[in-house]
Amino acid sequence: MRVTEQQTFSILANNLERSRSRALAIQQQVSTGKQVQQPSDDPSAFNHIVLDKTSLAAIEQRLRNISFGQTRLDLSDNLLTSTSDTLSRIQELAVQFKSDTNGLSERVIGSSEVRQLYSAVLQSANTELNGQPIFTGTSTHGRTTGLAITTPVTLTNGTNDTLVVSVDGVTSGTIDLTTATGSFTGPQLADRVQTQINADAALSASGKHVTVTFDTDHLVIASDTHGPSSTVSITSGTSLTSLGLVGGTRTTGASPFAMTATTSAGSTNTGGAIVSQGSVFDPNQVTLDDYIVRFSSATKYDVLDVTGPVGVTRNSTNTGGAVASDAGIISPASLTLNNYAIQFTSSTQYNIVNTTTSTTVSSGNTYVSGNAIEFDGLRVILSNGQQGGPQSGDSFAVSLAPRMVLANQTYSTGTEISFEGLRLQLSTGASGPAAGDRFAVVSGAQYQGDTGVHHIEVGNNQTVQTNVAGNRIFAGPNVDLFASIKSLVTSLRSNYRGGISDTIGNLTTGLNQTGAVIGEVGALSNRLTTSGDRLQDSKTFFSKTLSETEDVDLAKAISDLTLQQYAIEAASRTLNQVFGNSLLKYLQ
Repeated sequence: MRVTEQQTFSILANNLERSRSRALAIQQQVSTGKQVQQPSDDPSAFNHIVLDKTSLAAIEQRLRNISFGQTRLDLSDNLLTSTSDTLSRIQELAVQFKSDTNGLSERVIGSSEVRQLYSAVLQSANTELNGQPIFTGTSTHGRTTGLAITTPVTLTNGTNDTLVVSVDGVTSGTIDLTTATGSFTGPQLADRVQTQINADAALSASGKHVTVTFDTDHLVIASDTHGPSSTVSITSGTSLTSLGLVGGTRTTGASPFAMTATTSAGSTNTGGAIVSQGSVFDPNQVTLDDYIVRFSSATKYDVLDVTGPVGVTRNSTNTGGAVASDAGIISPASLTLNNYAIQFTSSTQYNIVNTTTSTTVSSGNTYVSGNAIEFDGLRVILSNGQQGGPQSGDSFAVSLAPRMVLANQTYSTGTEISFEGLRLQLSTGASGPAAGDRFAVVSGAQYQGDTGVHHIEVGNNQTVQTNVAGNRIFAGPNVDLFASIKSLVTSLRSNYRGGISDTIGNLTTGLNQTGAVIGEVGALSNRLTTSGDRLQDSKTFFSKTLSETEDVDLAKAISDLTLQQYAIEAASRTLNQVFGNSLLKYLQ
C-alpha cells in the first residue's frame, strides 16, 4: 500500500491533537481537583457521583433541620427551667406569707413581687424564636370566650336564635341559628353555631371563617385566621344570654398567652343593659385586680377595684367566744359590694343578712368551728376562741372597702369604658341600666394557641417533635399556672390565708407539671443529638465515597500531564521534520 506524505502528515497531526486534548483534560482535572466532571468522562462513575451528592444534600438538609430543632428545644428547656425556678420562688413566698407572723401590709408588699413573677412567667410563655412563638403549637387565633352555661340549651326560632358576629373586622349579617325549636348539648351547640356563622354570606365573601368549641361549660369562638389581626367579637343577637355571650372576654391572636378581661352582669340586675366581651388594650397597665362597674342611677356609674381585704368585725355586744379567723374573696364576679351580717340564732345556727338591702341571704345554717361560710362571692371563717363558741344573738359584720377607679361617670349606650389597661362596652338592651346594677370585670390570662406540633425530618420516614404546646405547660392539664399565681396575688392583697394555702398545693402541682415537660424536652433533645451524630457518620461515609469516585489523584494527574507534554513535544518535532522533508517544503 502506498503511503503518501499527506497521509503521514494527517496521522501525525491527529496524534498531536489527541495529545493536546488529553493534556487539556488532565489540566482541567488538576485545576478543578475532579477527575469526573461530565457523563462522558465516566458514565458509571458519574452516576455514582450523582447518587452520592443527592444523599449528601439530603443529609445536609436534615442536619440543618436538627440544628434548628436543637436550638428551639434548647430555648424551650431554658425557658421551662426558668419558669420552674420562678414557680419555686412564688411557692416560697406563699409559704412565707401564709405564716401568721405577717399581716396585711406585709402581704400586700409580697403581692407586688408575685405580680412581677407572674409577668416573668407570661414573658417566658410568649417567647419567640425567629418570629415564631416557642409555645404556641402551630398558630395563634383571636377568639371570644363565653361565660359558663347550663346544657342542654334550647333555642327557639324567633325568640333566642339570632347572632351577629364580627370576624377579623368583617361583620356578619343576622345569623339565624334555627328555624324551629331545638335542644342542644354543648358539642351540638358548638357545631350549630360554627355551621351557621360560616354559612353567612358577608363573612364567606370576605373569606372569614371560625371554629367553635364547647370547652367544659362555655363556648369558644375562634377565628381561623392566624396572628394579630385575628379577632372575633359578638355584637348583637337574641341568643346572647342563652349562649353565654352577654359578657366574656375577647382576645387577638397576637401572642400564645393573652391577658384577658372577662365581663359578666350581676345576677340581681334589674335593668336591661348589655355588657360586651372585655378586652385588654395595654397589658403593661393591667394590675391583675378585679373590678365592678356599679350604677348609682340609671345614668351614672362608678368603677371600683374590689381586690382587697374583707372586713369581718365582731359585734361589741357578743357574749360568745367565736372569732373571725380568716376571710377572703372567692368569686369576684359574684360580689355585690353590699354589707352583710352573720347573725347567730343559737350557738349552732346562724343567718346571713344583707344589711344594705335588709334581706336575708340564707337562714338556718349550721355552724361548725373553722368551716367556711360562703355567700355572694365571699368566704368567712369563724372559729371558737378561748372562751368557747358563739352564743345566740352574737353577730359579725362583713364588708368590703373597694378602691375607687372611676367615679360618677355618665352612661351612654355603646360608649367604651377604659381603665387600667382594660376595656368594655355597655349598651342598652331591652332597657337601659338601673340603679344598683353591676357588671364584673375579672382579669387573667388565656391560651390563644393550638395543640399543633412541629416536626422535622431526620431520616427517611423519620421525624422528631421540636415543640410542646403551651397549654400543656402553663394552662394544664392539671393546673392553670396563671390562674394559680393570680389567685395568690389576690389572696395576698386581700389578706386571705386560706387562699394562700390553696395556691401552695396548686404551685406544687404546677412544678410537677412543668418538670414533666422539661423531661420530655430533654428526651427530644437527646433524640436529635443521636440523630445528628448518625447523620454526621453518614455524611463522612458519603463524602469519602464521593471523593474516591470524583476527586483526582493529583500526583498521578501531574505525572500524566508531564508525559502528555513530552508526547506533544515529540509529536511536534516529528511533524516539523516530516514537513521539512516534504514536497511542500521544496515547492516553497
